[in-house]
Amino acid sequence: MSISRVEAQRQKAREFRRKRLSGWLMGLTLVILQLLGNLTNSASAQESIRFDIPSQPLNTALTAFAEQSSWQLFYSTEIAEGLQNKALSGAHEPESALKHLLSGTGLEYRITGPQIVRISKGGNSAVLPAVPLADTSAQQPSEGVNVQASQPKTVKVPEIVVKDVRDRPYTTEDVSSATRIPVPVQETPRSVEVVTKEVIEDQKVIRMNDALRNASGTYQSSTQGGQGGTFTIRGFASDLNVFKNGFRDDSTFSSRAQRDIINIESIEVVKGPPSYLYGRSDPGGVINQITKAPLKSAYYSGEMIGGSYELYRPTVELGGPINQSKTLSYRFNGMFESAESYREGVKSKRAFLAPVFGWDIGPRSTFRLEGEYLYNKAPIDRGLVAIGDDVAPISIKSFLGDPKRKDETNSGKVTATFLHEFNDMFKWRTAFRGSWTKSRYDSLESWFLVGPESDGILDLARFKIPTNVSSNYMQNEVHGKFSTGSIKHKTLLGIELGREHSKAKVSSDFGGDTSTPGGFSYINIFNTSDKNFLDLPLLESSDTRQTNYVFGAYFGDQISLLDNLHVHGGGRFDIFEQKLTNRPSDFDPNTSKDKQTKNRFSPSVGITYQPWKPMAIYANYTESFVPQAVGSRGIDGKLFDPERGKAWEGGLKFQAFENKLRATMAVFQIDKTNVLTADPANGFAFSKATGKQRSRGFELDVAGTILPGWEIIANYAYTDTRVRKDVMFKEGSQVSNVPFNQGSIWTTYFFQEGVVKGFGAGIGMYAQGERKGVYECEDPANCQAPFEMKGFVRMDAALYYRQPNFSKGTNLLAAVNFTNLLDQRYMTGSQNFREIVYTGAPLTVIGSLKFEFF
Repeated sequence: MSISRVEAQRQKAREFRRKRLSGWLMGLTLVILQLLGNLTNSASAQESIRFDIPSQPLNTALTAFAEQSSWQLFYSTEIAEGLQNKALSGAHEPESALKHLLSGTGLEYRITGPQIVRISKGGNSAVLPAVPLADTSAQQPSEGVNVQASQPKTVKVPEIVVKDVRDRPYTTEDVSSATRIPVPVQETPRSVEVVTKEVIEDQKVIRMNDALRNASGTYQSSTQGGQGGTFTIRGFASDLNVFKNGFRDDSTFSSRAQRDIINIESIEVVKGPPSYLYGRSDPGGVINQITKAPLKSAYYSGEMIGGSYELYRPTVELGGPINQSKTLSYRFNGMFESAESYREGVKSKRAFLAPVFGWDIGPRSTFRLEGEYLYNKAPIDRGLVAIGDDVAPISIKSFLGDPKRKDETNSGKVTATFLHEFNDMFKWRTAFRGSWTKSRYDSLESWFLVGPESDGILDLARFKIPTNVSSNYMQNEVHGKFSTGSIKHKTLLGIELGREHSKAKVSSDFGGDTSTPGGFSYINIFNTSDKNFLDLPLLESSDTRQTNYVFGAYFGDQISLLDNLHVHGGGRFDIFEQKLTNRPSDFDPNTSKDKQTKNRFSPSVGITYQPWKPMAIYANYTESFVPQAVGSRGIDGKLFDPERGKAWEGGLKFQAFENKLRATMAVFQIDKTNVLTADPANGFAFSKATGKQRSRGFELDVAGTILPGWEIIANYAYTDTRVRKDVMFKEGSQVSNVPFNQGSIWTTYFFQEGVVKGFGAGIGMYAQGERKGVYECEDPANCQAPFEMKGFVRMDAALYYRQPNFSKGTNLLAAVNFTNLLDQRYMTGSQNFREIVYTGAPLTVIGSLKFEFF
């Protein structure tokens, strides 16, 4: 029997096993979900409850109603201010009781799920979202409970509920990442873009970085070979600018693999230098992930996702009260993923578990405990290489390394948050987050092209890097909400303590004879079957320990001088200490230690003026700092001052269609100084902190509802980021990986009536202009030759079917999503090397089927 025939039979057997496994998983999922659904079908039934609510301020009455009925009320307390309810006593069905309380107030209600109600002004179905925990560790759903500080319920961890599948807002009203204080978007004097869970669901995003296409000028420019990655905001790339619930979630001491979205409620992108609240960070901005909160109403869902390149991704979500009084609640999100890839030989596995528990200790105290565990195993993928002034004309399927070697990561996080309301004006928040990651990096990967480029011989480097990293942070904050005369204040005073630690031992083989193939591992990029993978003895090139200590004291005040004039001021003082120990290696028998401590104060001021309610004009000035790499020294032996960022921004915000559609336009200029650069005059062995860079640009973001069933989210960014001063790089040259033009649009429509009710479709586009692959040098002999990554336009689409009450207490959601519909070849970014250029996926189809039970 021929080898090809045997392989064909094996392939058929594998396909049969995969189909049988897929069918078994789907059948098991449906059986489990139906059993769970049967347990909760009675949740929507209304029974008479005895109420005792006297005539009083309506906000207080609604709080009493929620406590006595266990119903969840979603509304802005501002709409109830100055209103009184009618007295209510005796046994009533909850809906009848609520109708009685609201009678004569001009307010309307709408039931959106079992024991879930949204209240709004008459004739306006838009409801303001939740006031979160006055910090970024709280949830900020687009459908939260908005209760003023005068109500005991304020300090409870906000509950997230799954609404009717037809109600899917692409925008939200309040944000807190920008100020750590819940402030309406229109009053915030900064550009803040929110990617809601509805956008994530409609686009069928499964990695956090893919959701960022929805925020102007924000994208992942390097995946670090499939690890945590670096993210570019307003022209500046960094691995320090990602946070989760207000805690640092960077790619060095926290997330060492691509971030999943399974437990993400929304993503807030705050533009401009963020150090006034978040400490060290590049001046482009921060990305803050908001996680899902415990549920007070029973909810269960299961989803099967499958698609191109053997993607299998079953997920489950469970939540609800643990005890009858609902003082204890929980939520659990879990996922397993197995996939191949369009890249030759690449296979990956991933699992993610995320439980969260809530405890209402008393009417004024709440505790939340949440955890995460992520397992990820996949090859290090360094993409393609450049030939001449362009990316090599080879298939994007070509894997230029050994895909059998994998990077295996185990990561865990634990977050505990305690909230206590002292009185109507002041609250206390204390929170702790611990993160631990262990990774085993094992790769044979792209290094340098040797000989004439036309030969295509790529030298490969061999690495083994076992790494352990951890970070522990504690935040203590006092939040105030009070007035001084006619001036209203929302204040924050906080202290953050942190410790970060990493240890890594690098064993490597960079190749032997770099002129003639055979003495080292190599691959022919034009014919990947022409390769030679050698298992040579590895040399230990480094063994390092690094520990950082963080102390930050920060404050902020959002001041409403008038109803239409708002001012924000704040700042943060940081003490940042770095310790680095280089232990003996095969290249250095000595132990060396470096230590530096830097102090910095980072201010922020901003103002917003609303000439009329739907429009806001704003401006701000902010600063940032980033400590230099510990151990970097000049020829004089001195350590360097941190990088500094200063930014000016102005813009216009506009709301339309009863605040359901929001647009933000912004212009900005950011200057970064003390940029570390090589010192060619001293043989590149030392550095200089003399570099300067500047980014200028214009951004436009639009999100919301145009008509019932028609949602849109779109953005455009013009970004001009250039080197202003540098010893090595050419002054006036464009910074690598930053296109002048970038934008996206995504829109969905669901039919509201008739036989096609429940069907919908989505279509979108994502585009980036031409980008530099590497920095351009003053002296070409000192660095790699420049090359370009061509601009691209990627088209995406989706088809949906969503049926609420598919059966009693059950929602059905089905979708087919198409990414890169026209199968365009494009590059997502480089790692500032000609031998590392990351590829975009070709046409990809993902199908999903989800059942929700209430």
